[in-house]
Amino acid sequence: MAVANHVERRPPAKRTEAGVRADNAKPSGNGQKSDPAQPVGQALTSGNSDGTLERLRLRMMVLIRRFEERTFQEYTRPGQKIGGFCHLYSGQEAIAVGTAALFDKTRDYLINGYRCHGHSLALGMSPRVAMAELFGKATGCSKGKGGSMHLFQAEAGNNGGHGIVGGQIPLGVGMAFAQWYKKNGGVTFCFMGDGAVNQGTHNESLNLASLYKVPCIFVVENNGVAMGTQVERASAERDLAERGSGYNMPHRNVDGNDIDQVIYEFGQAVARGRAGEGPSYIVANTYRFRGHSMSDPQKYRKTSDGKWVPEFEAARRRDPMVIYERRLRDAGLLSDDQLEQIESEIAETIDQAVAQADADPHPALADRFNDVLAEQYPYEPKKD
Repeated sequence: MAVANHVERRPPAKRTEAGVRADNAKPSGNGQKSDPAQPVGQALTSGNSDGTLERLRLRMMVLIRRFEERTFQEYTRPGQKIGGFCHLYSGQEAIAVGTAALFDKTRDYLINGYRCHGHSLALGMSPRVAMAELFGKATGCSKGKGGSMHLFQAEAGNNGGHGIVGGQIPLGVGMAFAQWYKKNGGVTFCFMGDGAVNQGTHNESLNLASLYKVPCIFVVENNGVAMGTQVERASAERDLAERGSGYNMPHRNVDGNDIDQVIYEFGQAVARGRAGEGPSYIVANTYRFRGHSMSDPQKYRKTSDGKWVPEFEAARRRDPMVIYERRLRDAGLLSDDQLEQIESEIAETIDQAVAQADADPHPALADRFNDVLAEQYPYEPKKD
């Protein structure tokens, strides 16, 4: 699967094998590792699957990737349609789609940092609604007032992206506390980047979550770089799973590029939370193929002559879509025709989303103060 150029549309489907590391490879470090006996791909090898569910998961990963590619295009082309801060999710799709495979929209919550496009699409947000939000249109999920960092869909349990690093962590604990209090069996997925583990809210929230045994699943999407700062330059403990070791909860590394491992390991945390056994701390090790934001030239990933460092080339060979596509093909659950149909349908969906978003109206000027404060603006005290 071609990922080197994220803007050009993918060439005809070809099976990619060369240079791909074993699918069940584990991240290095001192934290608790994935169980080596875990049933990675069990549904594929047991003969109990016709591949429908697995192809839907691959389709969602492809949708997220193509959505992000188009977002990049619309942000950078002449006549720029998308403005403001924008953080793309390319390369981390297995984490969002694996989470969605376990998510119960009737009782679960998800709260996120600002790299939130992938999670929102995985939980069912329409590409048309998401793209309208990026275009700043009134038909967007936040009425065009939030943009890239604030995709939000409460009815699906998606409590939004948050622009303050680490600001979402205590909010996630509060949501999990509500689930614990109501005893409804729900869990809260609280996502953060590797940079957020150095915020004070991280320490306070994990400690409180464990004291109250709330059903919060803390997920660090460790793509190795907090903005432009590598983990080893910012964290004295390089194994980020160990950063969760002082709070009396399970803490472990997971291969965030392998959707089957994500589903299995996250599933253990979900079961623990639903059973009232308290929170879990998971570091999903992955890699983002784009810069931190649209203004990031990724110089920290290039040599002095402008070439990509070996680390980047190795990461491309472990693209989560490459891993899963290969696994489905090996199990006889995916053909070239099926993959091309997926690509064709997604291309049409995204083209329609962009065209509609472009045609949709901007928020009315009269609505500029709506949805900002709980009180009416300008604020007028209630009269007896």
